[in-house]
Amino acid sequence: MGVMKKHFQLALLFCLLCLELAGFCNCGGGSICREVERKALVDFKNGLKDPNGRLSSWIGLDCCSWTGVHCHNYTGHVIRLDLRRYGGNGSLEGEIRPSLLVLNHLRYLDLSENYFKYTRIPTFLGSLVSLQYLDLSSAGFIGHVPHQLGNLSRLQYLDLSYNSLDMVGSHWLTNLSSLQCLNLTGVNLSKAKNVLKLLNTLPLISEINLYACELHVPLSLGAEINFTNLRSLDLSSNDINSTMPLWLFKLSGLEYLYLRGNNIQDLIPSDIGKLTSLRVLDLSYNGVLSVGLPTTLGKLCNLSELHLSGNEYFSGDLNRLGETFSGCLKNSLEELYWSRAALSGPLPSWFGNLKSLKLLDLHYNSFYGSLLQLLLPSLQALDLSYNNFNGTIPKYLGQLLPELDTLVLSYNNIAVRADWVPPPKLKYLNMNYCKIGPRFPSWLQNLKNLSSLGMSNSNIVDALPLWFWNFSLDIGRIDLSHNEIKGKILAGSSKLTNLESLDLSHNYFEGQLPHFSSNLAYSDQPHGLFSRSNFSNTSFILPSLSELYISSNKITGSIPSSLCELNYLQVLDLSKNMIEGVVPDCWNHSLIVMDLSYNNLHGIIPASIFSTILSILHLSNNEFFGELPLSFKNCTSLKTLDLGNNKISGSIPVWLGENLQALETLELRYNMLTGTIPPQLGNLTFLHLIDVSNNHLSGAIPYSFGNFSAMKTNPGRGWSGIYDYVNNIDINMKGREFQLEGRIPSLFICIDLSNNILSGEIPEELAHLSFLQSLNLSRNQLLGQLSEKVGELRWLEVLDLSVNNLSGAIPPTMTNLTSLNHLNLPYNNFYGEIPHSGQLQVLPDPSIYFGNQGLCGFPLDKKCEITAPAQPPGLPNNEDDNNFEAIWFYLSMSLGFIFGFWAISGALILKKSWRYAYFRFVDHIYDKIYVLVVVNLKKMKRKCGLASE
Repeated sequence: MGVMKKHFQLALLFCLLCLELAGFCNCGGGSICREVERKALVDFKNGLKDPNGRLSSWIGLDCCSWTGVHCHNYTGHVIRLDLRRYGGNGSLEGEIRPSLLVLNHLRYLDLSENYFKYTRIPTFLGSLVSLQYLDLSSAGFIGHVPHQLGNLSRLQYLDLSYNSLDMVGSHWLTNLSSLQCLNLTGVNLSKAKNVLKLLNTLPLISEINLYACELHVPLSLGAEINFTNLRSLDLSSNDINSTMPLWLFKLSGLEYLYLRGNNIQDLIPSDIGKLTSLRVLDLSYNGVLSVGLPTTLGKLCNLSELHLSGNEYFSGDLNRLGETFSGCLKNSLEELYWSRAALSGPLPSWFGNLKSLKLLDLHYNSFYGSLLQLLLPSLQALDLSYNNFNGTIPKYLGQLLPELDTLVLSYNNIAVRADWVPPPKLKYLNMNYCKIGPRFPSWLQNLKNLSSLGMSNSNIVDALPLWFWNFSLDIGRIDLSHNEIKGKILAGSSKLTNLESLDLSHNYFEGQLPHFSSNLAYSDQPHGLFSRSNFSNTSFILPSLSELYISSNKITGSIPSSLCELNYLQVLDLSKNMIEGVVPDCWNHSLIVMDLSYNNLHGIIPASIFSTILSILHLSNNEFFGELPLSFKNCTSLKTLDLGNNKISGSIPVWLGENLQALETLELRYNMLTGTIPPQLGNLTFLHLIDVSNNHLSGAIPYSFGNFSAMKTNPGRGWSGIYDYVNNIDINMKGREFQLEGRIPSLFICIDLSNNILSGEIPEELAHLSFLQSLNLSRNQLLGQLSEKVGELRWLEVLDLSVNNLSGAIPPTMTNLTSLNHLNLPYNNFYGEIPHSGQLQVLPDPSIYFGNQGLCGFPLDKKCEITAPAQPPGLPNNEDDNNFEAIWFYLSMSLGFIFGFWAISGALILKKSWRYAYFRFVDHIYDKIYVLVVVNLKKMKRKCGLASE
């Protein structure tokens, strides 16, 4: 019986096992996922915003076939959720719902490159205990890194980089016992202690990226270093303000070490020779690093990539480094980056020993002399730009450097022979500011694989040859700007399918713009590649073009509507030509930059220009008219709006200060604007330049102008340029017209409200704009006194208040304006003594104060009386003040007498009954007085007679 029972149990167990396997096979063979997990995914989707429809496939019962969802082959459980945004697919937004917790078999979760703006990383992610891979990088998260992530003991990969996160407390890192790769780039670790010491306890960690984390890097990690599996360590931009930590040299298995952008002091220790596994060493941008590269560096036989750029305190004779760059290093080193290091002199001879060198970057130094030391047959990329090399490039450079595909020689004094034989494999050629002309180089025809060409400022004085538009079908970038290239822009129908950027600006091209198209069908036109007889039908077939610069030429005619056919066009610069007509209203909302300034265009600004991605718009110096279009409200990314010198009318709309929150530059000068300046402009926190001068604006200056946050910060901030576009802004400063170019417009802080009919007082809130550089309120009707707070504008360079009705004394605090170099106060009602100390002493021009009759003192010829206090003009002392009061007293008495006399007399003249009554009254009084006088006289005579007797 016992044996039978045992056999029965085994058979039952076998049947159960078969059923389970059958279930697995059924799940694996079918395509329908588990219902409970499908519902969880649907709920997760409902919490998201998906404007581009990336999750449109998330319908039906088979969630395993949905985009980004991967299931186990046998169990059907969701094990992988990959929702990373690739390229321009559009971001997912919204909330991450806890319905993800139903996916308790999830091993892989990637939500990177999306935009969960201003949301925190959900703490419940720490409950997905099966997770092995978690990537939340570049997803817009803010706040603290949740310590609950420490529950993910199976996690092998964690990437929280490029968010706005900080970490408070780091003890939970020790629980990530399976972690191999950690990327916390940009996470603020200043409040997380002992991060590196805690990571030192993780046995499997192989890659640590702590770039720009405000991390304190200790000089010691303790007695034992456990980073036995560590292969890559990035501690860049953490302000290591010491010598290189010695524990680094115990990481014998380290292959990649990045210490870029710190403040490492003293020599590089000779112990660096112990890191024999190193392949990449980045010590660039450490500032005070000495030239004393240790000879032990030459023992790193696996080192193939060395970064020493940006260490501008390198000094000494580079020839002495020959021993360092010898040994096995000369055979292993393939890439050497040593730019911006203030290196000078001729190239040292040991460069010629680096036989394996494939890339050499020495740009922004002061090298001079010959290039012969760099003729290494293995070179594939060479950048010598921004040096002082001179002479002529060897004619047969192509034979000497047969593998070269990148050559950058810009900004040197190098000449190029007309019969030069370039390296045949060249793909990237940049020779800006080299001497190539005057003839257009024919050797370009031999570079069939060229993808990038830069020849601006190359002394070319010639017509563009017909073969140019077809010499390389791989060309992706062309820059021929700032030459004297003549003729018309001949196009034909060549298939420049890879051309993304075309810059023909600052030349002498003339005629009309050709037809532009992204339609490859034009390439089959029967008129051939170029047609001189039918120029209007020639076409640029540019399906990939994103940047087009043709400014500062002699182009005429109108803007062809075919430009709208360029589906990827993002930058269009046609400024400073002679183009006329109206702007076509057909743009496809891909434009980021449009510059049509300085032409003869007219009409209403077309609505199709305005989009959510438009960042820079220049339409100044044309004849556009009408009011500011309501479509501007869509331009939520607009940074520069320049409509100056047109015929724009109407008022400045309130929504401009409410919708265009990204606006940095507002140029509406020389138009026909009326009405008041809306106080809502004070909401533009990024605005640093506003110019609405020479309009017909009235009313008061808004007090809200004191809220401009960008005018309260240091103007030395960085510049976020867009492509190669050079931003140009016209301003009036110091009474003259200036054009700000390039980086300057983004740094200049200016308010210009001049030549309007503004009234009221100058708001003292403007004194809050501590970094304001130019303030022009001239030629208005402003009144009142200048606030003492004007002295708080320490960065102010230009102050123009001329031709107003301002009064009072000039505040003594103006002497504190140490940056002031242009002051203009004429034709106001200022009075009293001019302050004569501080910065005002270095402005001795008396015309600054002309037209203020009450002012005295230097630099005017009118001297101030020592005892005389400041008085309004025309009232020099108290005596004049008393005489003035006496005149008013007698004048008022005279006026009262005249008024009273005529009030009575006029009534008697006009009213007969009143006149009769008045004269009867007078007669009656006269009779009484007469009788009284006669009686009294008789009495007096009697008394006098008695007295005489």
